[in-house]
Amino acid sequence: MSCDISREKTENPLAEKFVEKAWWYKMEEEHKKKTEQQFLAGAAAEAVERFGSAVKEHFVSYSGEDRETGADPTRSLKSIADSKTSPEYKKTNIKQQAGFSAEVKSVARENSEKIIKGTDGRTSRTDDVTRQTDSQGRSIGGTNDQLFDLVEVNDNGTIIEGTARQLKFVGGNPKDCAALLLGKKYDKYRESGVPIEIPADFYDQVQADYAERLSKLDKQIQAAQDKGDTELVARLKKQRNKVETTSKNLRKSNVTNKEALFAREHPGLSTAKDVVKVAHKAGVHQAKVGAVISGSISIIKNFVACAKGEMAPQEAAAEVVKDTGKGAAFSYATAFSGAVVKGAMQNASSGYIRALSKTSLPAQIVTTTVNVGKIMKKFITGEITGAQCIEQLGEDGFGELGAAMYGMIAVSAVQGIGSQVLTVVAGAAGASIGYIAAVAVYKELSTSLKEYELAVERRKQIESECAEAIVFIRKYREEMIEAYEKYFTEHLTEFRSSMDAMDKAIEEGDVDGVLASNAQIQSILGHKIQFTSQRSFDELMLSDESFIL
Repeated sequence: MSCDISREKTENPLAEKFVEKAWWYKMEEEHKKKTEQQFLAGAAAEAVERFGSAVKEHFVSYSGEDRETGADPTRSLKSIADSKTSPEYKKTNIKQQAGFSAEVKSVARENSEKIIKGTDGRTSRTDDVTRQTDSQGRSIGGTNDQLFDLVEVNDNGTIIEGTARQLKFVGGNPKDCAALLLGKKYDKYRESGVPIEIPADFYDQVQADYAERLSKLDKQIQAAQDKGDTELVARLKKQRNKVETTSKNLRKSNVTNKEALFAREHPGLSTAKDVVKVAHKAGVHQAKVGAVISGSISIIKNFVACAKGEMAPQEAAAEVVKDTGKGAAFSYATAFSGAVVKGAMQNASSGYIRALSKTSLPAQIVTTTVNVGKIMKKFITGEITGAQCIEQLGEDGFGELGAAMYGMIAVSAVQGIGSQVLTVVAGAAGASIGYIAAVAVYKELSTSLKEYELAVERRKQIESECAEAIVFIRKYREEMIEAYEKYFTEHLTEFRSSMDAMDKAIEEGDVDGVLASNAQIQSILGHKIQFTSQRSFDELMLSDESFIL
């Protein structure tokens, strides 16, 4: 059987005339759309804040300046790329320097991920940590640490136990890397039990190489034992222990060998790639939220339209899918771009810009830019007048942007006083000043253009149309009230008797009685009755006849 959920659409010439005369109807729909976008932008604020702070870590890795905290890392991707190379050993020099680039990128990626997940502690190069001693008595931190390259610290700068490790981007391929790590110069790491991170694209093959070596050594040891060659057995077991220890101490870096070399040669592009990856995560995360919000709004909106007979169920379903997609796309764009803007502002040289990054301004900039572009396109193509253009620009965020910007000026000015009350009061005052400053030109232009475009004759026309619309509203309301009163007066007795019968059937558990009473009510309302009992309902379900609600 099929399910055809359909209703008759009632047409009222009076209502159609009213909608036709209500020239503000389309603007109302546009306002609803803007409100939904503002809601989506507000929902994206948390994602922009979190992922934007994560993006900032990559900007720090490039410049070597953390302007927010005042930290001054000893190396940056940019400074490493500027390192000198010998013409004779350029390839070797770049490979060595790429190891430093890997350290810097590892720190940025780990800290970025910690911020996104809300994890405590931050990763740092040991060169940027004060020298400390761990529980095993090993010295960690300070310039040119002999055992460790990376470590995690808490908010106080204290090293978190068990997080120190070495980073080794050696060899041009996995096989060379595996062989080099078994060399004598790496004995100190094995003896101290230091974890060693190697390129992510080398790790699996290096481990496979060691597994193969261990298998061969086991066979050789067994053969030597069979021969009774104790000296060879001891030597082979020593080799096996070295391979096994090295394998156990290996860790997979979050940077590949190719990425490290690319960062050494192209630090700006390398940083941009990581920024885009984080921004994409922000977009995907927020797209899911936006889809739920827009989908929910659309379901309600289209359900009402379907119930009123303004659209068919199939059309409503298609609209829900379309609206959900639009909400997801808008949210993706807002979070993606907002995170990049937030990260850049958060590490800006200007303290004022850094302060602005802590407001909703980054997300507002994105949504305002999108909306302003749409408004200007309408103006250029003649869809709206100059007055409407200015008016819509004012409605689309200039006031909010001005309030945020000027509010932060006032906050910055009183922060030195140390009074939270003063900060709040100044913030409120600054917001007011900012709003006035940002919207002053808009108000002036808006007033002038409206006075110009809505001349006396036009105003008279509008007044006439409004008066006519009011007449339609009153007349339509009177017709509707009269129709309802007449209908319910004529059918009140039937409604009461049917409802009483249904109540009685419910109390007695009489299913057929409930269905029969319900059918009677449907008949009064003018619906075609398809079943009046449990049996007729079952027969309908098994038939090919459409089930109509």
